[in-house]
Amino acid sequence: MIMFNRRYSKTLYRFFILILLSSIYLLKDLLLTLKIDSSFNPTHIITPFEQSLLFPVYGRIKYLGKASRIFIINLPSRPDRRTESIALMQTLDLQASIVPAYSIHSPDILILNRNRNSLFFKLTELACWASHMRVWITIVNKTFSENCNTWSIIFEDDIDLEIDLPYIIQTIPYPIWNHADLIYLGHCANPPGKLIYETSKHMYRIHQALHPSCTHAYIIRSDAAKKLVKLLSKPSRPIDDSIIKLVNDRQLVAYSIHPPLAIQKAVSKTNPSDVNKTNRQSWIYRIRFAIYTFLHWWNGVKIHNKLQKSAFARANLTKAKSWRLKYEKEIWKNYF
Repeated sequence: MIMFNRRYSKTLYRFFILILLSSIYLLKDLLLTLKIDSSFNPTHIITPFEQSLLFPVYGRIKYLGKASRIFIINLPSRPDRRTESIALMQTLDLQASIVPAYSIHSPDILILNRNRNSLFFKLTELACWASHMRVWITIVNKTFSENCNTWSIIFEDDIDLEIDLPYIIQTIPYPIWNHADLIYLGHCANPPGKLIYETSKHMYRIHQALHPSCTHAYIIRSDAAKKLVKLLSKPSRPIDDSIIKLVNDRQLVAYSIHPPLAIQKAVSKTNPSDVNKTNRQSWIYRIRFAIYTFLHWWNGVKIHNKLQKSAFARANLTKAKSWRLKYEKEIWKNYF
């Protein structure tokens, strides 16, 4: 009888935990939108980039497959990352435009912060959302003026790239360009879905993206940028989580390249994160990282800490810094 009561208690306890977790999951979307004012549209505050804000990096390669523009999002207060981004582009001989990211001190972000749900959405994540949104709005604005559908590549400034990236992207067949909305060059927590295409020369595969977390490197169609500007106009969660929801709801077609052509460089004292300012020596971080690693293993996600052939390992930072100091405009030193 006592054994029966103990088993019954354990079963009841597990049932209670299951109900609790299910309730939290079901209420998550409601909680994320608690503070959103339906009459307020944040995208009305965000304007396309003026030409004076673009910091061009010149290279011989201007097109990658169907992608005709490369944007690199960089905080003006991080000249170290700007130098590294320039060095990457110079190493790969790519033409790109470095664009200013929003910081938590930007006037537009301070306005948007009035409607932020502080429970689940950090101020740094709001600034990240606004930075990507501004690039999308710029793409949409340019596409509208030229009356055409184009592709663009968006990089964040904390990445390393595969040295063969230009050649691999050039080999992506046209049917994929015609069908996809987003192609992830780098991704996190993303197990490979259905195989779409496999290269014979470079041993890379294109899969359906199942959980394309992280936005450090992706190719986007201008029609998809227009869709994201509309659907994500009222931010309530990190931007990569918002995109994952759209992918899961089949409102976006997303592919990812495996193994990735881009990875985020490790966070350190000399390379601090601008979004997740976490003490990596704390027990809380270590527990979260252990859970994160376990879930990767459980879902069949391979963790890539390095590339096969790193472009950054071949980059000339001294040359890139000299080039930056010579051509950098004053606006990058004074921009919020």
